[in-house]
Amino acid sequence: MQISRLRQELQDHLVDFVWSQWGQMGMLASSSRTDPWAADPEALLLLTFEIGREEPRLFDETLDWLLVNERLVSLHRLRNLAVGEEDQALSRAVIQWLGQWRRKNEQQLPAELDSRLDVVPLFLRERIPVERADPAFRANGFLKSWHEPARRSVQPDLRLPINFAFRMRSLLGVGARAEVVRVLLTVDAPALSLQAIAASSGFNKRNVQEAAAALRAAGAANSWTLGNEQRFDLPREAWLQMLSLDRPPLQVDWPQLFHALRLLLRWLRDPETEHLSDYMRASNARELVEEMSKDLLFAGRTAGPAAATGDEYWSAFEAWVRELAATLG
Repeated sequence: MQISRLRQELQDHLVDFVWSQWGQMGMLASSSRTDPWAADPEALLLLTFEIGREEPRLFDETLDWLLVNERLVSLHRLRNLAVGEEDQALSRAVIQWLGQWRRKNEQQLPAELDSRLDVVPLFLRERIPVERADPAFRANGFLKSWHEPARRSVQPDLRLPINFAFRMRSLLGVGARAEVVRVLLTVDAPALSLQAIAASSGFNKRNVQEAAAALRAAGAANSWTLGNEQRFDLPREAWLQMLSLDRPPLQVDWPQLFHALRLLLRWLRDPETEHLSDYMRASNARELVEEMSKDLLFAGRTAGPAAATGDEYWSAFEAWVRELAATLG
């Protein structure tokens, strides 16, 4: 199979998945799903930014949703989860775009193009010339047509499992404390170390320690020391009773899984990959899988295809990519 076809299969699957998630979170998008898991808003944003480079409507609707629901989003956490130059550049552009539109007059004028700036098209398939550029994206190296948001998104329904993170933020504020509670309530484990909470929460160990200590001081969390490691848990039944829940939403380590998927999508999208020999393509695929393996294992996914050698590896890799996409449901 041509690598472009595999890339398109993955892109299409991810586009369908992302639309279905945002449709349950207040975006103007139809979704027949009611997923049992708690979404990770910032991790989903980073994946959507990358996928949206081939789906302009998805990208613009995501910006619209952000403008309506910014109070529920942690821009600090978004920066924390942005790994590598691509993530960081897209995140900076979006954050700067939000800053422009949240100002008092809420109206920004498009910018004249400056040929001296080194920019690339934001939308990879768009062939329409950009005559009026969005200044926030242009300042971060992306050429995007100026577009006024329609503000058609609505606030998330906090009763849905997928919006559990927003419910915690509405209760505890947008910060480390809400993420610590979300992780401790949803992870299926008797207790967690600070390092484990930090990896799932998207905040550094110091922020997590301060938040967990504050919860413990308030009587809302428990802690003890095992060896030299401090562990935390919550009085889960009391929390569930307060939240009127029979059970917490399912926990998925979205930051790690979505980071691995972004690496995979960028590799498949790279035109240099398309022109490699069969041997070099399989060799590079092995290196990519090795780079992705730590995140995939943390997220409970298979870290690469089953043992295969030589010419068999590429076929095994294709099958593994499809299986990985299918785990998104």
